[in-house]
Amino acid sequence: MIFRVKIGFALVAAMLASTPSVAQVFYLSPDLSGPPLTALDPKFDAPMLGATPKEVDAVILWNMRSALNLSALQCNMEPMLRTTENYNAMLINHKAELAAAYSAVEGYFKRTKKPLSAAMAALDKFGTSMIGKYSVVRTVLTFCDAAGRISHDAKWVPAGGLKDFAKMRLPELRNARLPYGEQQFRPYRMDLRAVRMPSFGPNCFDAKGVYDRNCMRATTAAGY
Repeated sequence: MIFRVKIGFALVAAMLASTPSVAQVFYLSPDLSGPPLTALDPKFDAPMLGATPKEVDAVILWNMRSALNLSALQCNMEPMLRTTENYNAMLINHKAELAAAYSAVEGYFKRTKKPLSAAMAALDKFGTSMIGKYSVVRTVLTFCDAAGRISHDAKWVPAGGLKDFAKMRLPELRNARLPYGEQQFRPYRMDLRAVRMPSFGPNCFDAKGVYDRNCMRATTAAGY
C-alpha cells in the first residue's frame, strides 16, 4: 500500500512538472459602472439622424457585440478571462437576437442612404469605426478585465434579454477604455515641485568656479 501511494505521488508530480505554466494576472479593477444607456451617446456614437427606438436599441446591442468581439481577439494574454469562449457562447445562445439587431442597423442605412451601394459602404464604415473605438493599448488590462466579466454574464442572459443587458453593461466597457490602473497598490508618483535641492546660484561659485559647500545647506525648491 505504501509503495502504491508513493507511485501515485510520483505520477502526479510528473504530470505537474510536464504541464506548461500559465501567467496569471492579479488585478483589482476600478469601479467602471455607469447609468444605463437610454439613448446614443453623441460623445461616442456616430450620429444616426432619424433612427427609430428599435434601431437605437440595435445600435447599443451591436456596440456591445463589437466590443466583446474585439476582446475575444485582444485579451488572450490572460486565458482565465475566457473572452473568446464566452464571446462564442454568447453568439450561439443569442443568435436570433443578434441577427435581429444587425438587420435593424442594416435597415437604418438602407432607409437613409441611397443607392444600395452607398448604404452598404456607410454600414461598413459604421462597423469599422465602432469596433475601432474599443481598440486599446494603454488600458488593455482594464478593458480585458471588464470584458471578461461582461462576456461571462452575457452568455447566461435569458433569451430575448440581451438588449436590456447591453444597456446596463455597455457603460462599463466604454469606461474601461479610460486610464485607471491598478487600484489595490497605487503607484507612488513623486511631485518634483516639492523636492528641495542645493542652491547653484552665481553666489555659490568663486572666481575660479569652485563651488561653495555652504550652499549645500541653502536649499531652494526644485534647484531654482
